[in-house]
Amino acid sequence: MVTFGENGKAVADTPQADRAYSLARRPAKIRHVAVATILCTLAASITVSLLAGITAFIGGLVLNLLGLTPIAIERGEGLLGGAFVALMIAVFNWFVFYIVLPVTLVVFSLSLGLFPGRGITRHAVYYKWAAIWGGILVGGPTGAIGLTNSGATALGAFLTGVPLGVVSGLICAKLFLAIVRPAKQIGAAAAEVF
Repeated sequence: MVTFGENGKAVADTPQADRAYSLARRPAKIRHVAVATILCTLAASITVSLLAGITAFIGGLVLNLLGLTPIAIERGEGLLGGAFVALMIAVFNWFVFYIVLPVTLVVFSLSLGLFPGRGITRHAVYYKWAAIWGGILVGGPTGAIGLTNSGATALGAFLTGVPLGVVSGLICAKLFLAIVRPAKQIGAAAAEVF
C-alpha cells in the first residue's frame, strides 16, 4: 500500500536495496586516492615487466627441455612467435615509459580513482575493473604490434598479453585497496553523520 509523505509525495513501504555502484549521497573527502593511483601506475608497469620476464624465462626452459628450436619463435611466426613478441614487448615496456605511464595513470584515475568518491566499497568492483583495464592496456598494444607480422602472431600476442595485464591489474587493485581502504573511510564518514 502506498503512503504519502510531505507535500503529498508517495513514499514506498519497501526498504531500498544497497546499490552496487553508487551511494545516494556524496561521502566525505576520501584520502590517499591520488597517492594510490600514482603508485598503482608505477606498480602496473613494474609487475607487467616482471611477470613477462619470469614467464619468458620459464617458457624458454620448457622449450629447451622439450627440444624445440626457438628459431621460428624468435622470428615471430605463428602463435608461439606471437607469444614471444608479447613477452618481449611487455618485458621492455620501460623503454616507452613516456607513453605507458601517462596512459595508465589516466585509466586508473578515471576508473579506480573515481570509485571511492562515488561511495563504492565492494572490493569485487575494484578487482573487476582493474583486471579489465589491465587486459586491455597490455593485450591491445601487444596484439596490435603482433598484427604487423601476421594474424596468427597477433592472436598469440593478444592471448599472451591479456593474462599478463589481468594479473597485473589484480595486483594493482590489491595495492589500491590496501592504501585507500574505501570501506573503512566511507563507513567512518557515515558514522560521523549521526
